[in-house]
Amino acid sequence: MYRLVEEVKDLFKTELENDDVFMAPVFSEFCLNVVQKSRGGNQEVEVEYRAVELDVNKMRVKFPCQLFIDGRFIDAENGKVLPTVNPATEEVICDVQCASKNDVDKAVAAAKMAFEVGEWSKISARERGQLLFRLVCTPLRKVSLTLTIFHLFFRLADLMQQHREELATIESIDSGAVYTLALKTHVGMSIETWRYFAGWTDKIQGSTIPVSHARPNRNLSFTKREPIGVCALITPWNYPLMMLSWKMAACLAAGNTVIIKPAQVCPLTALKFAELSVRAGIPPGVINVLPGTGSVTG
Repeated sequence: MYRLVEEVKDLFKTELENDDVFMAPVFSEFCLNVVQKSRGGNQEVEVEYRAVELDVNKMRVKFPCQLFIDGRFIDAENGKVLPTVNPATEEVICDVQCASKNDVDKAVAAAKMAFEVGEWSKISARERGQLLFRLVCTPLRKVSLTLTIFHLFFRLADLMQQHREELATIESIDSGAVYTLALKTHVGMSIETWRYFAGWTDKIQGSTIPVSHARPNRNLSFTKREPIGVCALITPWNYPLMMLSWKMAACLAAGNTVIIKPAQVCPLTALKFAELSVRAGIPPGVINVLPGTGSVTG
């Protein structure tokens, strides 16, 4: 194996890292990594959205302000917006698109389609776990999702780690959290939550139960745990990113798809998270984010 790797490096004039070799689940994935490296390395996926850019906390932060449905950022059907206010200064940070009833219906349809017939419904539990855990390294490719989902959970957690200061800054101005608390607790615990539930993906199982005392090894019943389908999540204003992670990671680890309605007053980290999910390779429709009012959106 080592000789093969060295010969490939010499032939392609390409530097390979340990992850390129040992994290490839099959030989074809290793070959794809080599080809990708020879073409210029890993480049993050470009995500199209109307961006809000701010200079704050000695850094420049950038985040979406639109609805996130079926893998795309779009405007609300009715064109309504919600002002998002910095509670520390009472200044408006930006206007965020406000989901209508029809937007909710679109998100439900997208999540249902992703669950029933999309790539998410075809992958194994272990592949799903790795997809959620590694939300970072390889860009989206037009290859079998089976090869990329093996890394997904890990990629998401790693992407959040890479963007932790930006996430903490957005959380601080949006919800009023102290920056150091947001960095270590809100964002830090969120990252650990995704890594924790990545380990659960291939351990969700039922029980085998003997039903006959006379023939205990021949007459058995069993239970099987299966995903429910589309899950609706609502999160409050305190600990916005952490609440999202606590609810969403468990749902996705079990194989469900989700629609999340973040708190009306602080939806920004949920939208930034949606951007990172696209960069990580989460398939369209698996995660949907709908900022809006409680009376209409939920």
